[in-house]
Amino acid sequence: MVKVVVAGGTGHTGLHIVEGIVEAGGHEVVVFSRQATNPVLEKLGVPIVTVSYDDPAALAKALAGVHTVISTISGLTADTITKPQLALLDAAVKAGVKRFAPSEFGTRSIPDNPIELYRNKWPVAEAVMKSGLEHTIFEVGVYMNTLASGTAGVGHLPPMKFMFDVEKCKATIPGDGSAPVVYTRIEDVGRFVAASLNLNEWPQYSQMRGDRKTYNEILGLAENARGEYFCRRLRATGLKFPYRQEV
Repeated sequence: MVKVVVAGGTGHTGLHIVEGIVEAGGHEVVVFSRQATNPVLEKLGVPIVTVSYDDPAALAKALAGVHTVISTISGLTADTITKPQLALLDAAVKAGVKRFAPSEFGTRSIPDNPIELYRNKWPVAEAVMKSGLEHTIFEVGVYMNTLASGTAGVGHLPPMKFMFDVEKCKATIPGDGSAPVVYTRIEDVGRFVAASLNLNEWPQYSQMRGDRKTYNEILGLAENARGEYFCRRLRATGLKFPYRQEV
């Protein structure tokens, strides 16, 4: 048994990972959050430690005795996702933490990624690789739950449309739709991360896949489910037309 901290564990991804660890058992889990309470965590009996990522000494003290840190800190800017994670990593090194997983949970971040979110994640991934801590980067693709966004049973994710708005029968697809994309249910992500705690050694990248299909294949499934054609927008051209028209 080891002590695991899920930073940002009151958030959407974090809650699923905490649930996965509790369900699997065998480890002590604590949540770092700016929020003092959370009804899901209260029901699970998981303690919350309120932290400030602007207080390095207090952060390192809170990490005393922790074996593994899993960051699920979220945000769209450098101030909200990059800066706090770098502070957390620095505190983890000082506290003698053994393992650290940055908040990736998507596609692999690279320095020149056209998507700002992934560009802001790259400095953290790079710093983790240079930290000397055992680490892994969880790559999951897109949360499959987003295809049913706005309906019951999609876990703790907020209503969110990514590429496909199944509710309104619309799709925004990059290129010609032939590129493959990986989808994974967020509940399975939580179980996968929990299982990885039992590995003797973490790989540099931990990849998971619920399914892999092209954008066009996913669109076909969505259209069959709704029983009508979607209005498809090509991201590269901005051209709008019903999907029944061949491209």
